[in-house]
Amino acid sequence: MSRPTRRPAPARVCLRLRRPDDLVERTRWLFFVCVLVALVLTDLGAVPQAGVWSLTLLVGSSAALVGSWVHRYLAQRAAPLLDVSDVLATALFALACPQPAVAYGMTFSALWFRAVYGRTRAVGAYATGMSLAMVSSLLWWDVVPGHATSTPADPVLGALPVMLLNAVVARHLARGLFEREQAQARDAALAAVGSQLLGVTDRDLIQRWAWQAADAICRATPGLRVAVFNADGEDVEVVGHAGAFLHPPPALPRDLLPLDGVAGEPRPFPAPAALTAAAGHAAWMSIPVPDRPGRVMLVGAASAVPHEGLVAIRSLVNQVALAMGLSDAHRDLQQRAHTDALTGLANRAVFSTALADSLRCDDSAWVLFLDLDDFKLVNDALGHVAGDRLLGQLGARLTGVLRRQDLCARLGGDEFAILLREADEDDARALGRRVVEVLSTPVQLAEGTARIGASVGATAVRRGASETEIVQQADLAMYAAKSAGKNRVQVFHPGLLRSDETARLAVELRAAADNGELLLSYQPIVSVADGRCAAVEALVRWAHPTRGLLAPDSFLDVAEQTGAIVPIGEYSLRQACADGQRWAELGHPVPVHVNASATQLAHPRFVEVVRGCLAREGMDPQLLVVEITESTVLDSPAVQATIDELVRLGVGLALDDFGTGYSSLTTLRSLPIDTVKIDKSFIAGSASEPADQAVVEAIVQMAGRLGLHTVAEGVETHAQQRYLEDVGIDAVQGYLHLAPVPAGEFTAWLCGSPGSRSAAARATVA
Repeated sequence: MSRPTRRPAPARVCLRLRRPDDLVERTRWLFFVCVLVALVLTDLGAVPQAGVWSLTLLVGSSAALVGSWVHRYLAQRAAPLLDVSDVLATALFALACPQPAVAYGMTFSALWFRAVYGRTRAVGAYATGMSLAMVSSLLWWDVVPGHATSTPADPVLGALPVMLLNAVVARHLARGLFEREQAQARDAALAAVGSQLLGVTDRDLIQRWAWQAADAICRATPGLRVAVFNADGEDVEVVGHAGAFLHPPPALPRDLLPLDGVAGEPRPFPAPAALTAAAGHAAWMSIPVPDRPGRVMLVGAASAVPHEGLVAIRSLVNQVALAMGLSDAHRDLQQRAHTDALTGLANRAVFSTALADSLRCDDSAWVLFLDLDDFKLVNDALGHVAGDRLLGQLGARLTGVLRRQDLCARLGGDEFAILLREADEDDARALGRRVVEVLSTPVQLAEGTARIGASVGATAVRRGASETEIVQQADLAMYAAKSAGKNRVQVFHPGLLRSDETARLAVELRAAADNGELLLSYQPIVSVADGRCAAVEALVRWAHPTRGLLAPDSFLDVAEQTGAIVPIGEYSLRQACADGQRWAELGHPVPVHVNASATQLAHPRFVEVVRGCLAREGMDPQLLVVEITESTVLDSPAVQATIDELVRLGVGLALDDFGTGYSSLTTLRSLPIDTVKIDKSFIAGSASEPADQAVVEAIVQMAGRLGLHTVAEGVETHAQQRYLEDVGIDAVQGYLHLAPVPAGEFTAWLCGSPGSRSAAARATVA
C-alpha cells in the first residue's frame, strides 16, 4: 500500500500560516501573530540603545523565541524543553533591553500565546518560569557589559502580579474555547452517527458506526474511556472499547458487573485492579445498555468522569439502542412478510414467487394444493382459538414430511400449497398420501380432540404455463378429491375441466359481467342515534340465465379462486359509484361501501379503476368506502401499498367481519381504517349470550378508544337493536331495517321523509 504524499515543509508552513476558519485555531493564529509583532516592536525599541553585548543577546534570544513559537504553532502542541528554552530566552531578552521592564511588551503576549496550548498545570508552570526569568534579569543585570551598575526593580516586580493575572485570564478564556471545541466535536460525532443510523437495519453496520462515534467522543473529551461488557451467557466478553487505554480491558468476573441497574442510568462503579491497570487509574461509571439484558457500558476518566462526556455517551447509547430496536422490528417485519403467523410456514407471497421461478426454469416440479376437511366443524365445536392452535400444529406436521428442497405455504384459511422440486408424479402421489396420513391423525388440544382430514390436488409445473393456470389445475384436482369422498389425493388431468362443476361455473362467471348478468343490491347502514341512513353497502348478485338470481355465497368463492373476482369487482365499483353520485345529486349523499377481496387489492389496476370510477362520475372520494377483511390483509401483505394509495385518494376503509380473523388487535393498530363492522355471528346472540355480549362490548370499547366508527351487521330483532344501542354501537345493518334491495327501491327508501323514517326506527326499537 503506497504512503500518502507528504507536502514539502515550506508548503506546510504557508498552509498553516493562513488564517484558519476554526475558532480555536483562529485564536491561536491571532495570538501567534500578536506575539511576533510584539517581539518585533520591542526589538525596535531596544536596538537603538543596545551595545554590542546587548545587541548580541537581543538577536540570539529573539531568534530562540521565534523558533520556539513557530514550532509550537506548526506542531499544535507545547514541548516542555521549548518551554524551558522560552524561559531562558526571556531572561536573556530582558537583560538585552535598556530596562528589564521593557521585556514585558513581549512577555504578556507570550503568555497569551502559551495559554492556548496544553494543560493548565503546564501553563501555570510556564507563567511561573517567565516570572522567574524577569526576576533573574534583575539579579544578573550587572553582569552584562555596558549596563549601568543598577536598574530599578519596582517596574519589574510591580508588573509581575499583572502578568500572572493575565496568564490566569488567558487560560480561563482558552479553556472556554477548548470546552466549546470539544462540545462541538461531540455534537458533530452524535449528529454524524444519528444521520448514519437513519434507516439502517444492518446490526454489524450499526455497531461499527457506534464505535466510530465513541472514538470521536473520547478524542473530544481528553482522558475519556469507554468499554462494553456482555454477560448474556455463561461467559463475560468485552464487546469493544474506545479511548485512552494502556492495553485492552480484560473480561471481568460476572459477579462484579453491575447488571441490575436501570437501563441508561449511570452510577459509580468501583473498578477492579485489572481494569484500573488497563486504563491507568481511572474513575468509572456504569451504564446498563437499554433493551440488552446482560450488557453494561463502563465510562471512565483519569480523576472524575466529565459530565459532558457522560451525557454524550448516554446520548450515543440511546441512539444505538433505538437503531437496534428498529433493526429488530425490521427483521420481525421481514419475517412476518414471508411467514404465516399461525403456522410458521411460508405465506402466499413467498409461494407465488417460488412457483414463478419454477415456471421459468424447472421442468421437474409439482404443486400440491390441499384443503382441510371438516375444519369448520372444529371451529364450531372447539372455538376459533382452538382452530388457530390446530393450524399451528398442522404446520409443524407438514414441515416434518417435506424434503429439504420442498416449500410448504399457507395460502389462507385452511388452504395450503406445497411446491415439490426435482419430483415426478410418483413423488407427488407419495408425498400427497403422506400429507393425508399425517393431517388425518387426531390432534389433542386443551379444548378437546380435533379430527380432520385433507383433500389434496396435484399438478405438474410446466415451463411456460402461467401461475394462475397451475394453481387452478391443482385447485380443481383438490375439489375433485373432495367430491370423491375427501381425505385423498387427486392428480389433475384434462377431463376434470370438462366434468367439474367449479370449472363450468368459472367460465360462466368470466362472461357474467360482459353479458350484463351482474346486479347490485343495496342495504342501508342506519345510525343508532337518530335512525338516519349513515351509509349503504353494495352487494353483488348474479342473474344466472338458467339458475336464477344467485346470492354472493354461491359464486364468490369460485370467482376468487379462478380470478373472475377482478371483472366482478370492477363492475361493482363502477355501478356503486354511479348510483352513489345519483343519490348525492338528489340531495341525499351517503357513503357507499363496496367489498374488495385480496385478489382485487393485489391487482395492479385496482387503484386506477377506483380513480377512474370517481373521476367518471364526479363522485367525492369520501363517499366511497372500500370494505376489506382481516384475512385479506394478513394473508396478502402486498395489498398494503394499494391500501396506502386508497387513503391518499381520500377513499374510506372499513374492516368487514371483524372478530373472525386471528389478529384483530394488530389489524386495528396497523391499518388506516375508519370503520369496524362487527361480524353478524356475534350479533346473533348478543341479546342473550354473555360470551357474544362480552365480545361485542370489548370491540366497541376498543374501537371507541381508537376513534373508529362501529357498525353491527346482521341486526334482525328489536332486542338486538336495544342491546346494541345500550353498549354504544354507532350504526346497525340488517333485515330489521331493510333487506338488500335493487337501486330503485333503495332510492325510494332513501328519499322518503327522514323525520318519519327516524320516528319509525325509534318506534321499531321501542
